[in-house]
Amino acid sequence: MKRITNTNALRQAIASGHHEFRLWLNGGLYSRKTITLDRSGCFQIVNHIDDSVQTLTGRQLYSHSNIGRGMKAGAFCSKPK
Repeated sequence: MKRITNTNALRQAIASGHHEFRLWLNGGLYSRKTITLDRSGCFQIVNHIDDSVQTLTGRQLYSHSNIGRGMKAGAFCSKPK
């Protein structure tokens, strides 16, 4: 697994074909997410824990989701292909 630490690294991972990501939670569990980019460059996020869908800008990843906090903490990774 490759650790994703910022939105540029996330964009690079998506461009190289990674779409499945894991946000590691306390206790060793993780939240699985499928992330793609839309035409405007926003992130399309499917949260598999509850099947919710979000469309967020890079800045909103830090304010409207737990992904930004996970990236800062080193707890956000791409799933191996």
